[in-house]
Amino acid sequence: MGNKPHSHFLSLPPILSRSGQKPSMVSRIWFILVGTVIAFVLMNLLVSVFTLGVIFPGVSVSGTDLSFKTQNEARKILAGMQKEREFTVEVGDHKFSVTGSDLGARYELDETLKLAYDVGHSSPIALLGFFDADKRGQLGYAYSINRDELKKFTTKVVSVVGVDPVNATLKAVEGRLEVVPDTDGFRVDQNLLTSIISSSIADGKDRNLKLEPVLIKAPFLASDIASSKQSAEEILSRTAVLNYEGRQFVPDKTAMGHWLVFSHAVSPDGKVTLAVDLSREQVKGYLQSVANQVDVAPRNKKVNIRNGASSVEQEGQNGTVIIQDAAVDEIISNIKTNSVSINLQSQPVPFQTETNRSVSLDYGRYIEINLSSQTLWAYQDNQAIFSTAITSGATGAGFPTVTGLFSIYAKETSRYLNGRPYGWDYNVYVDYWMPFYAGYGLHDADWRSSFGGQDYYYGGSHGCVNMPKSSAAFLFGWADIGTPVWIHY
Repeated sequence: MGNKPHSHFLSLPPILSRSGQKPSMVSRIWFILVGTVIAFVLMNLLVSVFTLGVIFPGVSVSGTDLSFKTQNEARKILAGMQKEREFTVEVGDHKFSVTGSDLGARYELDETLKLAYDVGHSSPIALLGFFDADKRGQLGYAYSINRDELKKFTTKVVSVVGVDPVNATLKAVEGRLEVVPDTDGFRVDQNLLTSIISSSIADGKDRNLKLEPVLIKAPFLASDIASSKQSAEEILSRTAVLNYEGRQFVPDKTAMGHWLVFSHAVSPDGKVTLAVDLSREQVKGYLQSVANQVDVAPRNKKVNIRNGASSVEQEGQNGTVIIQDAAVDEIISNIKTNSVSINLQSQPVPFQTETNRSVSLDYGRYIEINLSSQTLWAYQDNQAIFSTAITSGATGAGFPTVTGLFSIYAKETSRYLNGRPYGWDYNVYVDYWMPFYAGYGLHDADWRSSFGGQDYYYGGSHGCVNMPKSSAAFLFGWADIGTPVWIHY
């Protein structure tokens, strides 16, 4: 039989191989590899040509298909979108509305176009861009938002419709401990609401959101309270004895129950516990009830000053009070671990002096001078008929005007007042001179430009009572020798 060429589907075509023999295994592998590479290059080239300068097929923005659109074409499409969006959040019977403007939302068109064009084009190999478009080609609008306004809105929703859970606790009733059970709360998930609104803005659509509050269990339950209750019962089982001058005061369990305070604390690992403590105010309140029984109030001294003359109506006597703060500190620091017995200490309370000033001058006419207000009054038949501003002695400089009840013992006009006999270097002329005590007197003072001010303290006279000339003239004509002069502060 003659040799017949062997035919095979991987045989080279006759133009390449006249033998038509089956190629070797190595030849076949190379043929497959080279063919695949050539096919891939051709397909990649076709994809590059068809997607050059346009958005990859399968890419959309908020449901708007932008396949094979140039960026300018896509811009026109997206530019026509509605810019203002309204969002309504319904939680049970509550409804809240807000617009994108309220939240400071602003759509970024250029950024949106860039993101859309980058899908597929960002792949190093054009053919792989199809897989990229399939994976992340469904885009929302790029936007910016005022995060503070968004948080303010979501916080408002949460605060209106939410109820915080209440932790279990203890309370003392007539010396007995009762458990106050925990109660559940419910709340809208603020993070979820924020995420939904943000997604709605990106979608560029009005949204009506219906949310259901989530039940929230209290962090500290009634079943967790056994340890705290035991600690509180141990405190109530102890005694506090307060001793004072042979008397004892022992608070009962009802009183001690008022001392207890319960507060929840959170540990670093987030676990909530119920702490048992003592109220300083309540313990001090009990000490005050003891003080009300043993404190001795001071008896004030009473002094009457009548027409400048003093008399004692009642002598003073110091009181005593117990020192409460030290006793409170000792009770609080020890009663948690042991019973306590305290000897209360006391301290004196000085009495005060009560001064009753009165004027009862049984005179047809008299002169009153108030050094504090720098004022003089003339009284006739118990009525003030004249007043004037005065300048008295310079108290701060060591020249105060004397106080007390005196009387005018002389009257002179047109005389010089010489201070040398008293050790003072002055010699001044006055028109009216009315001495009332030693070298002190009432007189005019032309060298002064004003009277009645507080500058007398350092800038006053050497003890005399200065006044305007017109006032001195009135008093000189009105007052007789012997007219009383009452001077006081």
